[in-house]
Amino acid sequence: MSTERPSRGMLVFQCDGCYDETREFSSAEGDDVRNFQSCWTVMREEGWGLHNSEHLCPDCFKDVKAKRANPFR
Repeated sequence: MSTERPSRGMLVFQCDGCYDETREFSSAEGDDVRNFQSCWTVMREEGWGLHNSEHLCPDCFKDVKAKRANPFR
């Protein structure tokens, strides 16, 4: 899930799998919080991924990819 607060200078992503991991972008740190795609590109480079419209942290995304590779697991 993402919480967009460009007016406050924040863009926060929370893992929809475990709900423990978050990734925050802040305009105070020089991030372009108004550009969702550029923030998501950074996250993908860090291992985050999408599955059924859910934002998944690197660990949860690895689990999903492993289950897709071996559905009988």
